[in-house]
Amino acid sequence: MSETDEILLARTAMGDKEAFQRLYFSLSPRIFPVLMQLIHDYQLTEDLLQETFVRIWNQASRYDINKSGAYTWSYTIARHLALDHLRRLSLRRTQKLTELEIELEVEEVGETLLSQHSKRKLDTCLSQLKSDQRQAFILSYCYGYEQRELVRILEHPLGTIKSWLRRGMEFMQKCVSR
Repeated sequence: MSETDEILLARTAMGDKEAFQRLYFSLSPRIFPVLMQLIHDYQLTEDLLQETFVRIWNQASRYDINKSGAYTWSYTIARHLALDHLRRLSLRRTQKLTELEIELEVEEVGETLLSQHSKRKLDTCLSQLKSDQRQAFILSYCYGYEQRELVRILEHPLGTIKSWLRRGMEFMQKCVSR
């Protein structure tokens, strides 16, 4: 009988290396694509996957089966590592982005998402958003900026940022699916 990921994680918390190895082989094929979608760099994604499992090994005793499944718990660790990495890169680039720099990032996002939608369709949809809304949308959904960071970068109130993001997402979902 095969052990569930939750049992393997519980055994990992007790220092069972064989259970940890089996947990890795079970979860890594599902976590890697999630990281790759956020990072878009194969080598860096492999590094973050390894860091994810180091954290899983070190923090397995904190896992609570009553709060989430093993995959969800592990996925959360991986996603936080990826977003932290993206934020560090963003902070290194600059503390305050100019509109021109954000527009250049919009072009980069178009190239990155090319596999999911035609660039022309994506460009058309993005171009229909107002400039500030487009900037907020790109920085949040593609680069992982939090809403409070966008307040500082774009110099608009939190309520405005939230509204732009909500309406931007609604518009993009409709526009891209046409």
